[in-house]
Amino acid sequence: MLQKSYTTLLLIALIFCRCAEKSPSQTKQTPGEFTLLTYNVAGLPQSISPSNPEKNIPLISPKLNKFDITLVQEDFVYHKELKSKANHLYQSQTQIDCSPHFVTDGLNRFSKFPFGKLYRKAWETCSNEKGNDCLAAKGFTLAKTEIAPKVFIDIYNLHLDSGGSPNDTEARRSQVAQLLKAIRTYSFGNAVIIAGDLNLNTTHRPNDVEIFKTLLTGAGLTDVCRSLSCGTELVDRVLFRNGNSLALRAVSWGLDENFVDELGQNLSDHSAVNVRFRWKKRDMQVWTSTPLEK
Repeated sequence: MLQKSYTTLLLIALIFCRCAEKSPSQTKQTPGEFTLLTYNVAGLPQSISPSNPEKNIPLISPKLNKFDITLVQEDFVYHKELKSKANHLYQSQTQIDCSPHFVTDGLNRFSKFPFGKLYRKAWETCSNEKGNDCLAAKGFTLAKTEIAPKVFIDIYNLHLDSGGSPNDTEARRSQVAQLLKAIRTYSFGNAVIIAGDLNLNTTHRPNDVEIFKTLLTGAGLTDVCRSLSCGTELVDRVLFRNGNSLALRAVSWGLDENFVDELGQNLSDHSAVNVRFRWKKRDMQVWTSTPLEK
């Protein structure tokens, strides 16, 4: 009798374990969301910055903690002050060797998610005609970011040439071509987010409209602002695309109004653009047309 009872219990245990192994709750990948900020912090030397970086950069630092991922541009000479009150566990180190340029690329990131080796690449073509862009080692950075266990997004931070002269326009055209080549090389089939100061004025420069279209179509990207009908065409943009195994959806786009001083003055000559993304594994239920809650 004891032998028979033991055998029965063993069979029940085996059936229970097998059912548990097949339980959807153990294999289902939970969707998630995260926030991203892109912000040109105007970190040129105090004497030539259009802002007041010696005062403003320390004020910017704690405000970055609101966001899961922050991508900054023009973080040239006040990186120590910018990171002083940032609590993000994962932060890029500022560029060390920027020769033959006068200042670094100014591209850094603060992240609550781990990211791999940061790949920095300067533009192969630049123009000094209307902005002295060649004095900085401007270009783009790329890091594979793990937003959840084994869930990765290739996140690019970039700063294109400024100015509206023909040489400036051709420099941006060349830079976009260089970026597209990098995306094809390093991010084939991957989910991608590209953010930064694109310096593409699609309101007043027809050539920039064409260049922006080339960027979007060349890499299969969606502009968050346009997709959510934000009505504001800024040079500071956030673009994205899905990957073979990951679907992204932009839930919200906005200009963060907290980046001001005690008098309500902006801390930079650029707006702080923030986006909320939601993600799902591609083997899960597909997106529906039902709007997501913000």
